[in-house]
Amino acid sequence: MTDVASAVATTLVLVVTVYYAVHNLLLVLLVARAGAAVVEEAQWPHDLTHSMTFANPLTPGVSVLVPAHDEEAGIVASVESLLALRYPRLEVVVVDDGSADRTAELLLDGFAMEPAELPVTSHVAQEGETLGTFRSTRHPHLVLVRKRSVGRRSDAVNAGFRRSTQPLVCMIDADSVLEPDALLHVVQPFVDDHEVVAAGGLVLPSNGAVVERGRVTSLRAPRTWLERTQVLEYLRAFLVGRSGWASANGLMIISGAFGVFRREVVEEIGGLDPDSLAEDADLVVATHHALRGRGTPYRVVFVPEPVCWTEVPTSLAVLRRQRHRWSQGLGELLGKHRGMLGRPRYGVLGVVTMPYFLLFELLGPVLEVVGLVVAVLGLALGWVPPAAVAAFFVASVLLSVAVSLAALLVEESVFRRYPSWRDTLVLAVSAAMEPFWYRPMHSWWRAVGLWRALRRRPATWGVMTRQGFPHP
Repeated sequence: MTDVASAVATTLVLVVTVYYAVHNLLLVLLVARAGAAVVEEAQWPHDLTHSMTFANPLTPGVSVLVPAHDEEAGIVASVESLLALRYPRLEVVVVDDGSADRTAELLLDGFAMEPAELPVTSHVAQEGETLGTFRSTRHPHLVLVRKRSVGRRSDAVNAGFRRSTQPLVCMIDADSVLEPDALLHVVQPFVDDHEVVAAGGLVLPSNGAVVERGRVTSLRAPRTWLERTQVLEYLRAFLVGRSGWASANGLMIISGAFGVFRREVVEEIGGLDPDSLAEDADLVVATHHALRGRGTPYRVVFVPEPVCWTEVPTSLAVLRRQRHRWSQGLGELLGKHRGMLGRPRYGVLGVVTMPYFLLFELLGPVLEVVGLVVAVLGLALGWVPPAAVAAFFVASVLLSVAVSLAALLVEESVFRRYPSWRDTLVLAVSAAMEPFWYRPMHSWWRAVGLWRALRRRPATWGVMTRQGFPHP
């Protein structure tokens, strides 16, 4: 019996080791492709181009949609950052989705808003009843829609879309702060190429940043290891993942925290799916599905330079709920669009991106948890040879640390948003520590999210406790 257990345990450890090795080697290839794309983007002289775009009367207008649910801690700073954006034709539509705190009151008082008729401009459906619409007397391009909450962010975005008027729509989170030129950067691909239908910008944690009048004036590494580790996650996800996939027109996710879409495409798809927890990714995949299906040339791009700063969870409880929701949303998304998996008709997205997310992002946590438990128990009980455990360690720990350091290297060598070398060192130490405490916990949370997706648990907005932006 011991021999059988040893053989089974050793086989499982070796299978997971090969899985880790393949995953991380694919990530290395993605890092290389993303690094080249980011460097090429950074070398392009943008200043003159953006100045011409700003001055061009034909530059398409943008409606910024801001769904807000209990966001009193940061809503004023977020709206101030939007009003300070350098963009010629801008409309800001804030949707108060049944907030139980002072979100609406802060907006009404802080921006001198009065009741106003806002015409419905779209056939996209909205479930929650509209309670009132308002316009700022100080900033006529700032409007507020108050509605009853149905527990889903997507319905709030759709409500804002129904009252928007511009040919491009930008969706951001209510706790986000955009850099002044962010819209000019992310809209530029639409100006340069009529085939661009969607563009995502870089999102980074604002934890550790100081915000003054809606603008980030200084940035340090966050104070806790939990927040620092999330900085690394965002660098990997955006500078590595999104840049790499977008360079092959296989981008599957544009973050709901900062993404721009052509209005007619969103209208054609029917807006955001109210039953999806991954409504931002679902919109992107639905775009691929619709345009590929009828053979229309198009591009979905990622722009690594404009930054949207967003607050990330500061407690394990809030982070756990967020990651449960993300993993569940990914499972629902891949299940809904399973007909695209592996089909050349859908290009890189169907043949490479979606299978990658299925094997390594959705199912990966289960294998990681099983592999870790079997490796530890097998070594303790003598069922697994030390050489197999060593190979498991190299594949699961050292390669993952290397990927994190590569993402940090891209950030520091090209953009250097964290100017202090101490901050860079702290983030590098976080990368070395992550596999030993954060990753096992995170894998378990993602596995729970997968289980929730399989059980078809209902989709809800979720609770995110905000600390607000620190001020000087």
